[in-house]
Amino acid sequence: MLRKVLKPKMAAAIVARTWPHTSTVSRIHASRRGVSGQHTNRHNNIEEDDDVGIDPPVSLYARVATTVLIGGGIYYLYTEHGSTISRHLPWPAKQSSDTHPPAVKGQSSPKSKLRAKLAPKSEMSHQEQVSWAWTHPGLYVVGSNEYGLVDPMHPGLGVGLRAAVPGLEGKLLRGAAFAKTHAAAVDVDGNLYQWGAGFSADSGPHMPQCTLRDSGITAMAASRDYVVLLDRKSRIRLVRGDNFQSAEQASPTLEFEPRLGWRENVVAVSAGEDHIAATTSSGHVYTCALGPSGNDRGQLGHGPTTTVQPFEFKRIKSERPFSSAVCGGRHTLLLTADGDVWGCGANDFGQLAMGQYSEATRTISELTPLRALWDHGIFQPNVARAQRIAAGAKTSYFQVSRSGADLDLLAVGCGIDGQLGNGAFTHIQGRPTRVTALSGGGEIDPETGLRRPVGVRSLSTNGSSDHVVMVCDNTTNVQLDKSAQSATKSPLFGYDVVVWGSNSSGQCIPDRKHRFAEPEHPPPLYLSKSSSGQDQSSPRLQAAPRQWVSTSSFLNTGSANDNNKKYLVEQEFVTGPDVTAAFLKSV
Repeated sequence: MLRKVLKPKMAAAIVARTWPHTSTVSRIHASRRGVSGQHTNRHNNIEEDDDVGIDPPVSLYARVATTVLIGGGIYYLYTEHGSTISRHLPWPAKQSSDTHPPAVKGQSSPKSKLRAKLAPKSEMSHQEQVSWAWTHPGLYVVGSNEYGLVDPMHPGLGVGLRAAVPGLEGKLLRGAAFAKTHAAAVDVDGNLYQWGAGFSADSGPHMPQCTLRDSGITAMAASRDYVVLLDRKSRIRLVRGDNFQSAEQASPTLEFEPRLGWRENVVAVSAGEDHIAATTSSGHVYTCALGPSGNDRGQLGHGPTTTVQPFEFKRIKSERPFSSAVCGGRHTLLLTADGDVWGCGANDFGQLAMGQYSEATRTISELTPLRALWDHGIFQPNVARAQRIAAGAKTSYFQVSRSGADLDLLAVGCGIDGQLGNGAFTHIQGRPTRVTALSGGGEIDPETGLRRPVGVRSLSTNGSSDHVVMVCDNTTNVQLDKSAQSATKSPLFGYDVVVWGSNSSGQCIPDRKHRFAEPEHPPPLYLSKSSSGQDQSSPRLQAAPRQWVSTSSFLNTGSANDNNKKYLVEQEFVTGPDVTAAFLKSV
């Protein structure tokens, strides 16, 4: 009797060990077949053990991991290929809840019509983008319109919107700048235009308003509360981002301490959240706080013992001449004339390249060299040197040239939205990491037949941005023509444009919503006449190189242009919080 009881259990155990990956039902049937002779006798009253051949319970961790994996796959398919998949479904797509009534069959919704109307139309092949940009000046913005920065006539109209800012069509610009709730642009005649929910008193539909006229304005930047203007006389003025006072009345000129030297001029200005930095032709850097929090992390670089008054420029003490200075959210980077990099301010995410995080290096209140950029912590300009610097909200970027003629793009700081560009979503990065896709690259020069490195022509991010727009310094077939007749010729090839980082509002690629941890080629900022929306065959974005153009060739001025002024222009890209913009800049 004991033998009859044990044999079924032993057989089931052997089956379970022999076929561990078979299903529970298969194992039970196999165990029953293997011991069928022991169960044919109905009089031994032996019942099978209910636990024989049954798998152990699945752990909670495995269930959660499986759910996350499946959900992530579904989310990826939805964000990347949602529009394509919906066309093959046997049922109609569900109408999103909106204040507008649902569209009838064969008719677009009011929001779709508005988006299609706002997006500029053009035949957008690779070659035609360049000539189109030369003949269609204006400010083209993509991203979030929550505060009316993309289209102030329809504030709050969702994300992923593409539009030409109304009122600026056909205008050559000297600069444009974006903050969280307000934006500004200066045209070639020196007219300052401002718009956005932070600027408009009622936050309703409005047109960009001309608030200041000064033909001497040469550069601009935007902080959280102010627009910073630089003119030809090296004067730096502040204009509030709201319209409680006219810019003529509320644009004080900031004083320099000590005063600028004989024939010393301010050549560049940069703005963070609440501080600005100005670089002079003599290699000096002046910094200024724009409020009580303008130096709360030592971002002005004067040390903890120096008293700093808001709204007053003070020169950073240094024996080295500097070629440029840029402001992050609450940190500042300075590039010396021989290619070394110094910094000060907040280092919570490693944006000052001080190595592994520690409380001792969380705030750098004095100007300090970024030794982690160089091999063995030693700066040797004949071995490696920085050529360009840029700073985002909590991230820093450096283009470094090596002795072997290669160019590397390095990044440090917060990369949780992919803004480090190294393929990872890193929270804190205190040591430089290479943006591999943009490092060590090269091309064959068609004239010399020799290999030349491809580096950064411009890298746009600012103290409020978590994404990057870079214009590559690749070879083009554009040659300067002072007759301004080349603007209508094709084919023309421009500079490649790549983007990476946060894309929550479609500021990098409007038709996608996920973050980009590596550089991607975005589609044109303008829609093609031959297709609705973007598809796999859409060309990548090209930036128009420097060229002479005539105002008589502009096609979007709205009226006949009898003027025949000639300007040297180049297409420029700028970023702001959740927006990216492009415009034809007079240089």
